[in-house]
Amino acid sequence: MGETARSSGSAVCAIALLLVFAAVAALLGGCAAAPSRREAPPPPPPAAGREHVPTAPPPAVSRPVLPQLRVPAIAAGRPVRVLLGEARMDIALGGESLRAWNAAGAPVAAAAGKVSLSAIGEKIRWGTEKLLDSPIDVASPSGLRVGGKQLVSRIRVTARKGNLYAVAVVPLEDYVAAVCGREAPRSFHSEALSALAVSVRTYALLAMEKPREPTHDVVAGVEDQVFDGMDEVAQPFRDAAASTRGEVLSYGGALARAVFHSTCGGRTEHAKDAWGSDIAYLRSVACDDCLDSPARKWDYRMTEKEGKRIAQALGVRAWSELKLGISDRSSTGRASRIRISSGGVSREISAAVFRRTAGYSRVKSLKMEIVPVGSGWVVSGEGYGHGVGMCQWGADGMAKRGKTYREILARYYPGTHLAGGVP
Repeated sequence: MGETARSSGSAVCAIALLLVFAAVAALLGGCAAAPSRREAPPPPPPAAGREHVPTAPPPAVSRPVLPQLRVPAIAAGRPVRVLLGEARMDIALGGESLRAWNAAGAPVAAAAGKVSLSAIGEKIRWGTEKLLDSPIDVASPSGLRVGGKQLVSRIRVTARKGNLYAVAVVPLEDYVAAVCGREAPRSFHSEALSALAVSVRTYALLAMEKPREPTHDVVAGVEDQVFDGMDEVAQPFRDAAASTRGEVLSYGGALARAVFHSTCGGRTEHAKDAWGSDIAYLRSVACDDCLDSPARKWDYRMTEKEGKRIAQALGVRAWSELKLGISDRSSTGRASRIRISSGGVSREISAAVFRRTAGYSRVKSLKMEIVPVGSGWVVSGEGYGHGVGMCQWGADGMAKRGKTYREILARYYPGTHLAGGVP
């Protein structure tokens, strides 16, 4: 009870003091200029145990500034010209509302759904009636089918010496995304796909600077980079192209030859041993990151009949007992020469030619052995592809160990530099 009385007296004093302070504050406030707008109170602290989410978006993460490399194809805004097919006979095109234009951009022909094209010397026959000057551009709003395969919305058709060349005209970054989608599995880590996108772009731009043929820059198969049209290009591949847009590999102030392959099998190959070209940044490097590749180890059972077919295709008449063997190897252990013998006649050929004749999907790499078994042979080996440059499965293995696409590129193309391609 005594404590209650003291509390009441104290409360009266406290109220009196508050009234005095309020009066003083009012007088001081009247001397200050009124603010133009009332500032909001600071936000309350985040609740305990709950992550605070800022109301404003976080600042964008800036990409490191890359050295610049002038690339004429980027300067001109040129698309990539991809050879889809070459034919002495007809090329069948399909698509809704097919339209054709000549080199000057004037419309010259149309078809409702499909049309057959053929070469007459240096001219192009459209269907059975029209004969057009070469080249022509053909387009369809729904996309074109070339030989029954859905590819792109626009192609250029050229006639040369009785041959027809069907060439897809593809924006560079669309081409990069599409090639990534054909050259790598969707399951690859994003950093591995980014490394691949830089390699694909660099390879294409170098080909555009120095085209082997006047009609096209690259072909759509394994001779260059696999392109199968723009249908069903998954988002991870589009993201890889977009996140590295314009980035290229340079060496000595010029575009690098950024070749790649599926699986090296433990060590990449020297460009000099593979192709006779001594390229400083395409030298052999150790790679223990491609262990998960389905082609890390493989074997192919070659029958006697198949062996004879290959021998005859390579100029050896296999009438009697046929012998196949590796006669020389590169410094990385890959086969470089193959000896074929039959009926006392022996011939040595390039192992790369042997592989191409046998079939790339059968003899997957030159890191191989050939062992006679019964009347045939077992060809066994490691890896898939020529082995030069970036090992794609190795790149994925590196990415899954936490390496960035820059570190991946530095490993497989030592001495090159990442640059921003500019006009």
